[in-house]
Amino acid sequence: MNTVCPERPVVGGRRRHDASVLLHAAPTAPASRKPPHAAATPAPLSDLLAADSPEARHRIVAALLAEAEHDWLAYGILELAGDRLRPVSLWTAHAQSEWARHYCAQAYHEVDPRLEDAAASSLPCAWTLESLHDRAQATPPRSAQRRFVADLGDTGMRSGVLFMLPGEGERRRHVMSLLAHTPGPRAMEGALLGRVLTLGLCLNEYYTRYSTLPALPEQSTASLTAVQREILGHVARGESDKRIAHHLRISSHAVDYHMRKLRHRFAVHNRVQLAQLSRALLG
Repeated sequence: MNTVCPERPVVGGRRRHDASVLLHAAPTAPASRKPPHAAATPAPLSDLLAADSPEARHRIVAALLAEAEHDWLAYGILELAGDRLRPVSLWTAHAQSEWARHYCAQAYHEVDPRLEDAAASSLPCAWTLESLHDRAQATPPRSAQRRFVADLGDTGMRSGVLFMLPGEGERRRHVMSLLAHTPGPRAMEGALLGRVLTLGLCLNEYYTRYSTLPALPEQSTASLTAVQREILGHVARGESDKRIAHHLRISSHAVDYHMRKLRHRFAVHNRVQLAQLSRALLG
């Protein structure tokens, strides 16, 4: 299931309206082609390519995650916006989706020191909750970074490793984040580091070369018709189809048609998601 997370925190009395983040559980299609040299393909990638269903791929990744001695895994696409990286897509099949939505809604990517460290290095960056807490002490008592560390602690995660890989073009990066309940930074130790890297690199290879990630929703109203823009405004205000039809002097069937087109256009699944997104787009 795909979910658009358009919400942003209130900063200085104003709500931010950055582009939404697409949260998704799996690629939209299985592997579309095979590696040219199968003998040189690492076993995890071969297993993913041979899997005949999303459930089989889920079991493979879960087993690899357990071998790497981590509990959660998140794989995302980041994009440069000015001098900052912001998330545009996040795969959450092996993480807590509620935490992913909260992370996006609070725009924690803007204060997450793990992303800053990973962007500055080509090496995996290990962290512990204790180290993040110590760094947050240099910020004001009610800072967003302190809230981020406290909220991360509430998930039960105590350590992990995060690293970035090149993405499409010059402005995109792919990020791999593994999290564990254990407090020690064991992810950088010998064979365990090898498992972490193998998992991350094979997943990245599978998703970027041999599968299809869900399309990112276009965050613009520029290509909408005048009627669709008006409908979007009424949806943002929580009005019913009947009220929208009355205001625009069109039939309920026409409203239903445009609502279906809008949900498809913005890759959302229901009226609530469309209303959230329309409020973010229209302010």
